[in-house]
Amino acid sequence: MAGNTEGRVRFDSVGDALTHRVTVYLGGPEDGAELTMEYVATWKEASDFTVAAVHAGLAVTVDNRIRPGLRRLPRYGLRH
Repeated sequence: MAGNTEGRVRFDSVGDALTHRVTVYLGGPEDGAELTMEYVATWKEASDFTVAAVHAGLAVTVDNRIRPGLRRLPRYGLRH
């Protein structure tokens, strides 16, 4: 599958399922974050990113509530 128009599981170019929504909160999720960013990712990408983000002091949540229009989690940044 190459797209997600109705909430179905998406796949990236190498066939990994994009099944997880990663939400990054700048300012903390409990106090109405100043900035919230949402991305879609594979389970491995979401896991690796979350470990790095928490280590860097960011608040992150991961769930399976993907929806059309979510941007792909950047492949570089905190993880490298």
